[in-house]
Amino acid sequence: MKYFKKNLTFSFVIFTLVLLSGCSSDDNNESAVEGVIPGEELSIISFDILSKDHSFSVIKSNTQPVDSLVICLFPSSIDYSNLIPKIKFKGTSIEYRINNDSFNAYPLSIGDNIDFSYPNTVDFRITNSDDSESRIYRIIIDTEQPILFNNPEIIIPDSQVNANYHGLEIDTWLNVGNYPIRLTLRTTEYIDIITPETGISNIFSTTLTNDSDFVKPNEEGNINVFESNITAVIGAYKATALFNLYFNENLGYIVYDDITNDYVKNIGYKQAELKLKGNLID
Repeated sequence: MKYFKKNLTFSFVIFTLVLLSGCSSDDNNESAVEGVIPGEELSIISFDILSKDHSFSVIKSNTQPVDSLVICLFPSSIDYSNLIPKIKFKGTSIEYRINNDSFNAYPLSIGDNIDFSYPNTVDFRITNSDDSESRIYRIIIDTEQPILFNNPEIIIPDSQVNANYHGLEIDTWLNVGNYPIRLTLRTTEYIDIITPETGISNIFSTTLTNDSDFVKPNEEGNINVFESNITAVIGAYKATALFNLYFNENLGYIVYDDITNDYVKNIGYKQAELKLKGNLID
Protein backbone atom coordinates (compact mmCIF):
# COMPACT_ATOMS: atom_id res chain seq x y z
CA MET A 1 0.00 0.00 0.00
CA LYS A 2 1.50 3.25 -1.10
CA TYR A 3 2.05 6.00 1.48
CA PHE A 4 -0.54 8.67 0.99
CA LYS A 5 -0.73 12.07 2.60
CA LYS A 6 -3.52 14.52 2.28
CA ASN A 7 -4.37 17.77 4.02
CA LEU A 8 -7.91 19.08 4.06
CA THR A 9 -8.99 22.42 5.50
CA PHE A 10 -12.38 23.30 6.85
CA SER A 11 -13.35 26.84 7.87
CA PHE A 12 -16.31 28.62 9.28
CA VAL A 13 -17.76 31.95 10.35
CA ILE A 14 -19.50 32.33 13.72
CA PHE A 15 -21.58 35.48 13.40
CA THR A 16 -18.92 38.09 12.44
CA LEU A 17 -15.68 36.29 13.15
CA VAL A 18 -12.43 38.04 12.58
CA LEU A 19 -9.57 36.28 14.33
CA LEU A 20 -7.90 32.98 13.52
CA SER A 21 -5.93 31.13 16.13
CA GLY A 22 -4.76 27.54 16.53
CA CYS A 23 -4.95 24.58 18.84
CA SER A 24 -2.55 21.86 17.83
CA SER A 25 -2.79 18.16 18.52
CA ASP A 26 1.03 18.16 18.61
CA ASP A 27 0.96 14.69 17.06
CA ASN A 28 4.48 13.73 15.97
CA ASN A 29 4.01 10.19 14.69
CA GLU A 30 6.73 8.95 12.36
CA SER A 31 5.66 8.70 8.71
CA ALA A 32 5.17 5.14 7.48
CA VAL A 33 7.69 3.73 5.02
CA GLU A 34 6.42 3.47 1.43
CA GLY A 35 5.36 -0.05 0.50
CA VAL A 36 5.18 -1.23 4.10
CA ILE A 37 1.82 -1.97 5.76
CA PRO A 38 0.55 0.13 7.47
CA GLY A 39 1.55 2.58 4.75
CA GLU A 40 -0.48 5.66 5.67
CA GLU A 41 0.14 8.06 8.52
CA LEU A 42 -3.05 8.97 10.35
CA SER A 43 -2.98 12.11 12.48
CA ILE A 44 -4.51 15.53 13.08
CA ILE A 45 -1.87 18.15 12.23
CA SER A 46 -3.79 21.20 13.46
CA PHE A 47 -7.20 21.96 14.90
CA ASP A 48 -8.18 25.62 14.60
CA ILE A 49 -11.29 27.66 15.29
CA LEU A 50 -12.19 31.21 14.27
CA SER A 51 -13.68 33.31 17.03
CA LYS A 52 -14.31 36.98 17.49
CA ASP A 53 -12.18 38.56 20.26
CA HIS A 54 -10.64 35.25 21.33
CA SER A 55 -7.63 33.14 20.50
CA PHE A 56 -6.60 29.60 21.37
CA SER A 57 -3.73 28.58 23.58
CA VAL A 58 -1.79 25.74 22.02
CA ILE A 59 -1.83 22.73 24.35
CA LYS A 60 -0.13 19.40 23.62
CA SER A 61 -2.34 16.39 23.05
CA ASN A 62 -2.18 13.37 25.31
CA THR A 63 -2.61 9.70 24.45
CA GLN A 64 -6.02 8.60 25.72
CA PRO A 65 -8.28 5.51 25.73
CA VAL A 66 -9.89 6.89 22.54
CA ASP A 67 -6.39 7.01 20.95
CA SER A 68 -5.64 10.74 21.28
CA LEU A 69 -6.87 13.95 22.84
CA VAL A 70 -6.92 17.37 21.17
CA ILE A 71 -7.17 20.06 23.87
CA CYS A 72 -8.20 23.61 22.97
CA LEU A 73 -8.43 26.29 25.66
CA PHE A 74 -9.73 29.83 25.13
CA PRO A 75 -8.40 32.58 27.43
CA SER A 76 -12.01 33.37 28.43
CA SER A 77 -15.45 31.83 28.17
CA ILE A 78 -17.11 31.45 24.74
CA ASP A 79 -20.26 29.89 23.28
CA TYR A 80 -19.25 26.23 22.98
CA SER A 81 -22.50 25.15 21.33
CA ASN A 82 -21.95 26.42 17.78
CA LEU A 83 -18.40 25.89 16.55
CA ILE A 84 -16.97 24.75 13.21
CA PRO A 85 -13.35 23.59 13.30
CA LYS A 86 -10.70 24.15 10.67
CA ILE A 87 -8.68 20.94 10.47
CA LYS A 88 -5.52 19.77 8.75
CA PHE A 89 -4.84 16.05 8.91
CA LYS A 90 -2.84 13.18 7.46
CA GLY A 91 -4.96 10.38 6.04
CA THR A 92 -7.63 9.83 3.40
CA SER A 93 -10.94 10.72 5.09
CA ILE A 94 -12.20 12.41 8.23
CA GLU A 95 -15.45 11.82 10.13
CA TYR A 96 -16.93 12.96 13.43
CA ARG A 97 -19.47 11.78 15.96
CA ILE A 98 -21.29 13.26 18.95
CA ASN A 99 -21.92 11.24 22.13
CA ASN A 100 -20.58 7.99 20.63
CA ASP A 101 -23.23 7.90 17.89
CA SER A 102 -22.41 6.78 14.35
CA PHE A 103 -19.61 8.60 12.55
CA ASN A 104 -20.60 11.09 9.84
CA ALA A 105 -18.37 12.40 7.06
CA TYR A 106 -16.98 15.84 7.79
CA PRO A 107 -17.72 18.15 4.81
CA LEU A 108 -14.81 18.97 2.51
CA SER A 109 -15.67 22.64 1.95
CA ILE A 110 -17.48 24.23 4.88
CA GLY A 111 -17.62 22.13 8.03
CA ASP A 112 -20.67 21.28 10.10
CA ASN A 113 -21.77 23.34 13.08
CA ILE A 114 -20.84 21.20 16.08
CA ASP A 115 -22.21 21.52 19.60
CA PHE A 116 -19.16 21.03 21.86
CA SER A 117 -21.03 22.15 24.98
CA TYR A 118 -21.36 19.87 28.01
CA PRO A 119 -22.54 17.11 28.27
CA ASN A 120 -21.72 16.42 24.60
CA THR A 121 -18.57 14.53 23.67
CA VAL A 122 -17.08 14.99 20.20
CA ASP A 123 -14.70 12.59 18.43
CA PHE A 124 -12.99 12.86 15.05
CA ARG A 125 -11.82 9.77 13.16
CA ILE A 126 -9.09 9.71 10.52
CA THR A 127 -9.16 6.69 8.16
CA ASN A 128 -6.73 5.35 5.57
CA SER A 129 -7.43 4.75 1.87
CA ASP A 130 -8.81 1.20 2.14
CA ASP A 131 -10.63 1.70 5.48
CA SER A 132 -8.44 -0.91 7.14
CA GLU A 133 -7.02 1.47 9.79
CA SER A 134 -8.25 4.51 11.64
CA ARG A 135 -7.38 6.80 14.53
CA ILE A 136 -9.85 8.54 16.82
CA TYR A 137 -9.36 11.88 18.59
CA ARG A 138 -11.49 13.16 21.49
CA ILE A 139 -11.82 16.97 21.32
CA ILE A 140 -11.73 18.95 24.59
CA ILE A 141 -12.73 22.63 24.28
CA ASP A 142 -12.82 24.91 27.31
CA THR A 143 -11.57 28.17 28.80
CA GLU A 144 -8.23 28.43 30.59
CA GLN A 145 -10.03 30.04 33.56
CA PRO A 146 -13.28 28.18 34.32
CA ILE A 147 -13.61 29.58 37.87
CA LEU A 148 -14.90 33.17 38.00
CA PHE A 149 -14.99 34.65 41.51
CA ASN A 150 -17.79 37.10 42.26
CA ASN A 151 -15.16 39.11 44.15
CA PRO A 152 -11.48 38.31 43.50
CA GLU A 153 -10.63 39.67 46.97
CA ILE A 154 -12.40 38.53 50.15
CA ILE A 155 -12.24 40.85 53.17
CA ILE A 156 -12.74 38.94 56.41
CA PRO A 157 -14.59 40.75 59.24
CA ASP A 158 -12.31 41.82 62.11
CA SER A 159 -11.92 38.94 64.53
CA GLN A 160 -10.22 38.42 67.85
CA VAL A 161 -6.97 36.61 68.46
CA ASN A 162 -7.15 33.27 70.27
CA ALA A 163 -10.36 32.45 68.38
CA ASN A 164 -11.26 30.67 65.16
CA TYR A 165 -13.35 32.32 62.46
CA HIS A 166 -15.60 30.31 60.12
CA GLY A 167 -16.75 32.30 57.10
CA LEU A 168 -19.18 29.80 55.61
CA GLU A 169 -20.59 30.91 52.25
CA ILE A 170 -18.89 34.26 52.62
CA ASP A 171 -19.10 34.81 48.85
CA THR A 172 -19.82 33.02 45.57
CA TRP A 173 -18.15 31.95 42.34
CA LEU A 174 -19.38 30.81 38.91
CA ASN A 175 -18.30 27.95 36.65
CA VAL A 176 -17.86 29.70 33.28
CA GLY A 177 -16.14 26.67 31.74
CA ASN A 178 -17.45 23.84 29.58
CA TYR A 179 -17.16 20.97 32.09
CA PRO A 180 -18.35 20.24 35.65
CA ILE A 181 -15.92 20.97 38.49
CA ARG A 182 -15.66 18.41 41.28
CA LEU A 183 -15.05 19.97 44.68
CA THR A 184 -13.33 17.77 47.25
CA LEU A 185 -10.34 19.37 48.98
CA ARG A 186 -9.39 22.77 50.33
CA THR A 187 -6.45 24.46 48.70
CA THR A 188 -3.08 24.11 50.39
CA GLU A 189 -1.11 26.53 48.21
CA TYR A 190 -0.81 30.22 49.17
CA ILE A 191 1.36 33.04 47.87
CA ASP A 192 1.91 36.75 48.67
CA ILE A 193 1.55 36.08 52.40
CA ILE A 194 1.75 39.23 54.54
CA THR A 195 1.69 39.10 58.36
CA PRO A 196 2.27 41.75 61.07
CA GLU A 197 5.45 40.02 62.30
CA THR A 198 8.17 38.02 60.59
CA GLY A 199 7.87 34.28 61.08
CA ILE A 200 4.11 34.20 61.64
CA SER A 201 2.31 31.71 59.38
CA ASN A 202 -0.63 32.29 57.10
CA ILE A 203 -3.84 32.16 59.15
CA PHE A 204 -6.29 31.57 56.26
CA SER A 205 -7.69 28.47 54.63
CA THR A 206 -10.46 28.29 52.03
CA THR A 207 -12.72 25.86 50.19
CA LEU A 208 -15.03 26.05 47.18
CA THR A 209 -18.25 24.11 47.70
CA ASN A 210 -21.89 23.62 46.79
CA ASP A 211 -24.59 21.21 47.94
CA SER A 212 -23.65 18.41 45.53
CA ASP A 213 -19.86 18.88 45.35
CA PHE A 214 -20.25 19.14 41.56
CA VAL A 215 -20.64 22.54 39.93
CA LYS A 216 -21.87 22.23 36.35
CA PRO A 217 -21.26 24.88 33.65
CA ASN A 218 -23.08 28.14 34.44
CA GLU A 219 -23.79 26.98 38.00
CA GLU A 220 -22.76 28.87 41.12
CA GLY A 221 -20.74 27.66 44.09
CA ASN A 222 -19.85 29.01 47.53
CA ILE A 223 -16.61 30.33 48.98
CA ASN A 224 -15.77 29.39 52.57
CA VAL A 225 -12.89 31.07 54.40
CA PHE A 226 -11.52 30.06 57.78
CA GLU A 227 -9.10 31.80 60.14
CA SER A 228 -6.98 29.94 62.68
CA ASN A 229 -6.13 32.71 65.13
CA ILE A 230 -5.06 30.77 68.21
CA THR A 231 -1.31 31.29 67.74
CA ALA A 232 -1.53 34.58 65.83
CA VAL A 233 -0.91 38.16 66.96
CA ILE A 234 -2.82 41.41 66.49
CA GLY A 235 -2.45 43.02 63.06
CA ALA A 236 -3.30 42.85 59.36
CA TYR A 237 -3.02 39.61 57.39
CA LYS A 238 -3.09 38.95 53.66
CA ALA A 239 -2.65 35.92 51.41
CA THR A 240 -3.62 34.66 47.95
CA ALA A 241 -5.12 31.17 47.68
CA LEU A 242 -4.30 29.19 44.52
CA PHE A 243 -6.57 26.48 43.13
CA ASN A 244 -4.82 24.06 40.77
CA LEU A 245 -7.20 22.72 38.11
CA TYR A 246 -6.78 19.35 36.39
CA PHE A 247 -8.93 17.38 33.96
CA ASN A 248 -10.19 13.85 34.53
CA GLU A 249 -10.20 12.60 30.94
CA ASN A 250 -11.92 9.32 31.81
CA LEU A 251 -14.93 10.94 33.51
CA GLY A 252 -14.94 14.30 31.70
CA TYR A 253 -14.80 16.77 34.57
CA ILE A 254 -12.39 19.20 36.25
CA VAL A 255 -10.83 18.57 39.66
CA TYR A 256 -8.70 20.90 41.76
CA ASP A 257 -7.07 18.37 44.05
CA ASP A 258 -3.71 16.72 43.41
CA ILE A 259 -3.17 14.43 40.44
CA THR A 260 -3.91 10.98 41.86
CA ASN A 261 -4.24 8.63 38.88
CA ASP A 262 -3.35 8.20 35.22
CA TYR A 263 -6.64 9.69 34.05
CA VAL A 264 -6.15 13.05 35.79
CA LYS A 265 -3.98 15.39 33.73
CA ASN A 266 -2.68 18.93 33.77
CA ILE A 267 -4.05 20.11 30.40
CA GLY A 268 -3.16 23.79 30.80
CA TYR A 269 -5.76 25.39 33.06
CA LYS A 270 -4.53 28.52 34.81
CA GLN A 271 -4.56 28.58 38.59
CA ALA A 272 -7.61 30.29 40.07
CA GLU A 273 -6.47 33.05 42.44
CA LEU A 274 -8.44 34.33 45.42
CA LYS A 275 -7.06 37.14 47.58
CA LEU A 276 -7.80 37.06 51.31
CA LYS A 277 -7.49 39.95 53.74
CA GLY A 278 -8.37 40.37 57.43
CA ASN A 279 -7.45 42.04 60.72
CA LEU A 280 -6.98 40.41 64.11
CA ILE A 281 -7.93 42.62 67.03
CA ASP A 282 -8.01 42.44 70.85
